[in-house]
Amino acid sequence: MYTLIVKATFEAAHCIPGHKGKCARLHGHSYRLEAEFSGTELDSIGMLCDFTDLKAVLNDFLPDHTYLNDIMPFSTTAENVSRWIFEQLESRGLPVTAITLWETEKNGCRYTKS
Repeated sequence: MYTLIVKATFEAAHCIPGHKGKCARLHGHSYRLEAEFSGTELDSIGMLCDFTDLKAVLNDFLPDHTYLNDIMPFSTTAENVSRWIFEQLESRGLPVTAITLWETEKNGCRYTKS
Protein backbone atom coordinates (compact mmCIF):
# COMPACT_ATOMS: atom_id res chain seq x y z
CA MET A 1 0.00 0.00 0.00
CA TYR A 2 1.29 3.44 -0.94
CA THR A 3 0.14 6.58 0.86
CA LEU A 4 0.87 10.05 -0.48
CA ILE A 5 0.57 13.04 1.85
CA VAL A 6 -0.08 16.50 0.47
CA LYS A 7 -0.13 19.60 2.65
CA ALA A 8 -1.99 22.84 1.99
CA THR A 9 -2.97 25.96 3.87
CA PHE A 10 -5.90 28.35 3.69
CA GLU A 11 -7.21 31.29 5.67
CA ALA A 12 -10.88 31.41 6.60
CA ALA A 13 -13.29 32.90 9.10
CA HIS A 14 -16.24 31.23 10.76
CA CYS A 15 -18.37 31.09 13.86
CA ILE A 16 -20.15 28.23 15.55
CA PRO A 17 -23.66 29.32 16.59
CA GLY A 18 -24.73 27.61 19.78
CA HIS A 19 -21.18 27.11 21.04
CA LYS A 20 -20.92 28.01 24.74
CA GLY A 21 -17.50 29.61 24.38
CA LYS A 22 -15.64 32.14 22.29
CA CYS A 23 -16.07 30.11 19.08
CA ALA A 24 -19.66 31.36 18.88
CA ARG A 25 -18.24 34.72 17.81
CA LEU A 26 -16.77 35.51 14.41
CA HIS A 27 -13.09 34.56 14.26
CA GLY A 28 -10.56 33.17 11.80
CA HIS A 29 -7.92 30.50 11.45
CA SER A 30 -4.82 29.85 9.41
CA TYR A 31 -5.88 26.31 8.59
CA ARG A 32 -3.29 23.66 7.79
CA LEU A 33 -4.41 20.61 5.90
CA GLU A 34 -2.83 17.20 5.38
CA ALA A 35 -4.58 15.07 2.77
CA GLU A 36 -3.67 11.39 2.39
CA PHE A 37 -4.20 9.37 -0.77
CA SER A 38 -3.67 5.59 -0.81
CA GLY A 39 -3.58 2.74 -3.27
CA THR A 40 -1.68 -0.32 -4.39
CA GLU A 41 -1.47 0.26 -8.14
CA LEU A 42 1.13 2.57 -9.67
CA ASP A 43 0.95 4.03 -13.16
CA SER A 44 3.43 3.23 -15.95
CA ILE A 45 6.06 5.62 -14.55
CA GLY A 46 5.69 4.42 -10.96
CA MET A 47 3.28 7.00 -9.46
CA LEU A 48 0.09 6.54 -7.49
CA CYS A 49 -0.88 10.17 -8.29
CA ASP A 50 1.16 13.17 -9.34
CA PHE A 51 1.78 15.56 -6.42
CA THR A 52 1.31 18.52 -8.77
CA ASP A 53 -2.15 17.30 -9.79
CA LEU A 54 -3.18 16.71 -6.16
CA LYS A 55 -2.04 20.19 -5.12
CA ALA A 56 -3.93 21.73 -8.03
CA VAL A 57 -7.17 20.01 -6.97
CA LEU A 58 -6.74 21.21 -3.39
CA ASN A 59 -6.08 24.77 -4.51
CA ASP A 60 -9.10 24.61 -6.81
CA PHE A 61 -11.71 24.23 -4.07
CA LEU A 62 -10.19 25.19 -0.71
CA PRO A 63 -12.12 28.22 0.58
CA ASP A 64 -9.21 30.65 1.01
CA HIS A 65 -10.12 34.01 2.58
CA THR A 66 -13.81 33.22 2.88
CA TYR A 67 -16.46 33.02 5.56
CA LEU A 68 -17.04 29.29 5.91
CA ASN A 69 -20.59 29.74 7.22
CA ASP A 70 -21.57 31.23 3.84
CA ILE A 71 -20.41 28.22 1.81
CA MET A 72 -21.10 25.26 4.10
CA PRO A 73 -24.69 24.32 5.01
CA PHE A 74 -23.71 22.93 8.42
CA SER A 75 -21.92 23.92 11.61
CA THR A 76 -18.34 24.77 10.63
CA THR A 77 -16.60 22.74 13.31
CA ALA A 78 -13.23 21.19 12.53
CA GLU A 79 -15.01 17.83 12.40
CA ASN A 80 -17.51 18.94 9.75
CA VAL A 81 -15.01 20.93 7.67
CA SER A 82 -12.57 18.01 7.55
CA ARG A 83 -15.38 15.68 6.40
CA TRP A 84 -16.43 18.26 3.75
CA ILE A 85 -12.87 18.42 2.38
CA PHE A 86 -12.69 14.62 2.28
CA GLU A 87 -15.97 14.47 0.35
CA GLN A 88 -14.80 17.15 -2.10
CA LEU A 89 -11.71 15.09 -2.92
CA GLU A 90 -13.61 11.82 -3.08
CA SER A 91 -16.21 13.31 -5.45
CA ARG A 92 -13.36 14.14 -7.84
CA GLY A 93 -12.43 10.46 -8.03
CA LEU A 94 -9.25 10.75 -5.97
CA PRO A 95 -8.12 7.88 -3.70
CA VAL A 96 -8.38 9.98 -0.52
CA THR A 97 -8.14 8.01 2.71
CA ALA A 98 -7.67 10.66 5.40
CA ILE A 99 -7.86 14.37 6.05
CA THR A 100 -6.17 16.06 8.98
CA LEU A 101 -7.28 19.65 9.44
CA TRP A 102 -5.42 21.84 11.92
CA GLU A 103 -7.23 24.95 13.22
CA THR A 104 -4.33 25.92 15.46
CA GLU A 105 -0.85 24.61 16.17
CA LYS A 106 -2.25 22.27 18.84
CA ASN A 107 -5.85 21.55 17.77
CA GLY A 108 -6.95 19.57 14.77
CA CYS A 109 -9.24 16.85 13.48
CA ARG A 110 -8.50 13.73 11.45
CA TYR A 111 -11.32 12.36 9.30
CA THR A 112 -11.40 8.94 7.64
CA LYS A 113 -14.34 6.93 6.37
CA SER A 114 -13.67 3.96 8.61
